[in-house]
Amino acid sequence: MRALIKYATGKGNVGIQDIPEPVPAPDEMLIKIKYCGICGTDLHIWADEFPSLPPVVMGHEYCGIVEQVGDAVAGSWSVGDRVVGELHTGACGRCELCRAGKPHICNHKLALGSKYNGAFAEYLSIPACLAHRLPDEISWEVAGVTEPFAITAHCLVERGTVQTGQTILISGTATMGLMATIWASRLGARDIIVSGTSQDVAKRFPLARSLGATRVVNVMEEELSEIVLDVTDGRGVDTWIECSGAVEAIESGLNAVKKTGKVVLIGLVGPPAIPVAWNTILYKELDVFGCFSSPPSSWNLALEAEAEEASKLRRLVSEILPLDEWEIGFDRMRRGEAVKILIDLERKT
Repeated sequence: MRALIKYATGKGNVGIQDIPEPVPAPDEMLIKIKYCGICGTDLHIWADEFPSLPPVVMGHEYCGIVEQVGDAVAGSWSVGDRVVGELHTGACGRCELCRAGKPHICNHKLALGSKYNGAFAEYLSIPACLAHRLPDEISWEVAGVTEPFAITAHCLVERGTVQTGQTILISGTATMGLMATIWASRLGARDIIVSGTSQDVAKRFPLARSLGATRVVNVMEEELSEIVLDVTDGRGVDTWIECSGAVEAIESGLNAVKKTGKVVLIGLVGPPAIPVAWNTILYKELDVFGCFSSPPSSWNLALEAEAEEASKLRRLVSEILPLDEWEIGFDRMRRGEAVKILIDLERKT
């Protein structure tokens, strides 16, 4: 089968190769992949800014159809089932984190698409316990963005506990920022301020408004701090959700949060360390919530909400490309020309 592989460490070193089709173990299922989304993490893996274990098939935002079921799980799944699935392959299931329902941060986890063969391939074999049935009413295009929707459910619902009537600042207008906008609106936030740059004005700002943003701010043309103070009557926002991974956004975001407010960190930064106004966190008595990946509970939240939010989620899919055009997709995502690009693993060029 054909697959997109990070074949060596270092910047780049990514390409399509022919590899054997995986054979599912007794507790696994073989999935024929329909779509796999290009994620910011994939761009970091390409740039060698995110840990990976080459050679490895990339891709982790997937949906598809069950092609084969292992003997041990044959009573629970059937060939033809439509599925999406979690990423924490290799989680031990025994440690304190796994027992607490947090296998996504288990020390033994070998994340799909970076340390375990992923879904930029015609077929994927995963433990059946990671799979979720896809409701019939959910289109493949919406299914293709379930994984990031589950992450933002974890970040805003489970970690950040966004409440009705709150004022929210969301830094960044890529996939995570826009999905955070959907969740903030769904959770009843009163004011949703979304900040970005001049490249967001034409497409992403109007999209953010259609998803629930009440104010968009081009930080290259407007003073974010003044707008935040105006919207919040001088208090600062109740919760700041950082989705950009940009140092400048992190500096301004800390200043925008009210005293005793919340900071929800989603966006990965490129370098291993960045400067942070540490004392500001202390002076303001801020609650800081780091977020990474998605536990099983967040997938349940996402799938419960997906049908109601399907029209909004479908707007995030900018383009669908065949595997042979992966470089075009990566470049467009890197330049901010698309929100979410899906790779169609069934489509030939």
